[in-house]
Amino acid sequence: MLFVAFGLGAAAAVGVRVYRVTIEIIHEHGTQPIIHALGPVLGAAAGIVVLAVAGLIVGFIMERAVRNERQHGVAGVIESVALSGGRLPFRKMPAKALASAISLGAGASAGPEDPSVQIGSNLGSWLGVMIGMREDGVRLLVAAGAAAGIAAAFKAPIAGVFFALEVILNNAYAAGSLSVVILAAVVSSAMTQALDPHVEMGPFNYQLGGPIELVLFVPLGIVIALIAVAHVRGLYWQYDFWHKLKMLPRPVRTALAGAVVGVLGVFVPQALGIGRDPMNAVLEGVANFDVGFLLILCGFKVITDVISLGGGFVGGIFAPSLFSGTMAGAAFGQIANSLIGPEAGNPQSYAIAGMAGMLAAILRAPITAIMMVFELTNDYRLILPIMLTTIVCILIADRFEKLGIYAIALVRQGVRLQPGREIDMMQGVHVSEAMVSPAPTIRADATLVELRDTLRLKHTNSLCVLDENDRLVGIVTLSDLQRAYELNPTATLTVGDICSRNLAVTYPEDDLWTAIRIMSARDVGRLPVVKRGTSEVVGFIGRHGVLRAYNIAVSRKIEDQHVAERVRLSHLTGGHVYELKVRENAPIRGMFIKDVKWPPECAVASVTRASRLIVPHGSTELKLGDVLSIVADPSVEQDLERLTGNR
Repeated sequence: MLFVAFGLGAAAAVGVRVYRVTIEIIHEHGTQPIIHALGPVLGAAAGIVVLAVAGLIVGFIMERAVRNERQHGVAGVIESVALSGGRLPFRKMPAKALASAISLGAGASAGPEDPSVQIGSNLGSWLGVMIGMREDGVRLLVAAGAAAGIAAAFKAPIAGVFFALEVILNNAYAAGSLSVVILAAVVSSAMTQALDPHVEMGPFNYQLGGPIELVLFVPLGIVIALIAVAHVRGLYWQYDFWHKLKMLPRPVRTALAGAVVGVLGVFVPQALGIGRDPMNAVLEGVANFDVGFLLILCGFKVITDVISLGGGFVGGIFAPSLFSGTMAGAAFGQIANSLIGPEAGNPQSYAIAGMAGMLAAILRAPITAIMMVFELTNDYRLILPIMLTTIVCILIADRFEKLGIYAIALVRQGVRLQPGREIDMMQGVHVSEAMVSPAPTIRADATLVELRDTLRLKHTNSLCVLDENDRLVGIVTLSDLQRAYELNPTATLTVGDICSRNLAVTYPEDDLWTAIRIMSARDVGRLPVVKRGTSEVVGFIGRHGVLRAYNIAVSRKIEDQHVAERVRLSHLTGGHVYELKVRENAPIRGMFIKDVKWPPECAVASVTRASRLIVPHGSTELKLGDVLSIVADPSVEQDLERLTGNR
């Protein structure tokens, strides 16, 4: 396996180098001469025309050679590793690499790093399949190839290793697999250094200032996190926008996106392409950009990136993340200097920390981001502010968007992957899904007679006790009422006198296991659910809620298994798996499968009827409400929708 890892690392380095050289050739011998030739006639519009034509070509390549993959890019690699044994459609990789090289060579706002990961991963998948390895071995080589791709793209082998472990393997790996991943990354980085000895960035020489500067990296992390959340949401908003224009062919949609990006590039040309030159100029302190222009660069980069990738150009999110993080960090540093003075430190320090924070918040891979920026800058003195900014970014981004960019892509296709090794299925259920809301309540000043009547009226044996400001003060049960009558039947007590005030509570966003552990430790059968940071009661959870949560967990487990099988079937057959319900107006309703004139290159894999799975054969009758799983070429999607009454 180590010998294979060595060869994989070398092959990935060569593959990524060929890809990068192709980008340079297209840019220097294609894009630039065309812009210079058209410049006297079209002026600034020459760049718009070039990006539009490039979009047309990229869209044509993706439509003809790649077609409708379930997942593009790194998300597809993650899905393959998790659900289909690491088997990637490696025969499509040359076409995707060419489409990416044209995208970046023409000036689309994206990065070359994600395609580099795909090159390495596809090489690993191909090697594993050719050698005849088991699924675990193929998965490991795919992860090792991803590490080699990152190592080749950034000359950062340590970041490549952590990227493979955090992102590709989703933190689910055995200690013995580390040597394979590390060897592939190190060999790839060394080979890349031999082929292309120039450094990606730096070296830089920053000095960390006093304690005031260190404190300022906390608000920087908050600002960067908000930009990262906007970047991720904007990307999928643009993706949905362009995919709604299905009446237009894919090449036309991508050409339109290229034209829009080109128009934006007329105003801020630095936001186009990979953006390495303006980023290096800011980090080296040779660019005299003021705060306003730095913010414009950050905003335009985010906008052009989401339009480019959402509109169909092929590239990655790494370089745009590093670019926008650098500009936002540098702007923050300049503002801090103007308000506080030299004690705030060098603005370039904030730019470096902004790079790491932005990448971490978008990918949700903090160790990868920290190690990547550390390796890129070759300066350990900034490791503390980089770590501080990154952690703050992750914490704040998680409050607004629970998932990273790749996890969101998977969830949008119905794939939910738990981090790490397989865990109990109920850990994915939150208290808010199992609680009773609103909670049954009673005032603390209510009499025992009112308590008895309320328990009867609400058909419960416990109530949350609230004060005059509707804040939770305790819990009262039927047992408390019976005990009060037994001790002193004639006493004029209130609910507040007999309720339990030694409260244990849980919160809506907690995992259900948290609530179960609290109930077990306190030996209670119910818990009030309160809004975090307040005493406001939002629900109530008991044993019935736990049973309901178990049913939810089982349903999700079955659905996840169903999605996994569909993904495996899609990878094995090379087709797309469609799930279509037989509607009332469906032409095939009441027909036998053998009598239906199905489009060419399609097969009915299964029929689900009233939650029962049926293995289909020619004499299976298709009834109203049946859900058909059909493996077919994407070109016949509309025909299938017409047959089942879904169009």
